Amino acid sequence: MNPNRYLRTVEVVEKIRQSRPDIEKNCYVVGCWVWAEFEEKPSKETREFLIELGFSWNSTRKVWQHACGIFRRHTSGDPRKAYGVEQLQEVA
Repeated sequence: MNPNRYLRTVEVVEKIRQSRPDIEKNCYVVGCWVWAEFEEKPSKETREFLIELGFSWNSTRKVWQHACGIFRRHTSGDPRKAYGVEQLQEVA
């Protein structure tokens, strides 16, 4: 298991900002999780970065998700409606 899956939200955000600021515009926070959404399939380099950072692909929602150490079973409904969405650029 990738130990980066247990990073806290602020740590994931900081690693994205430091290592891949070019994808920050594609990322947002939903509750405690960080999601990355792309209009087209991201490059192999980007996918490898996301996987190394602890993201996994959610084929139902069509987003890359990082649970930030909060693992729950699949929920009904859209978490974006329940928790709101905050663009990474707006996260302090």
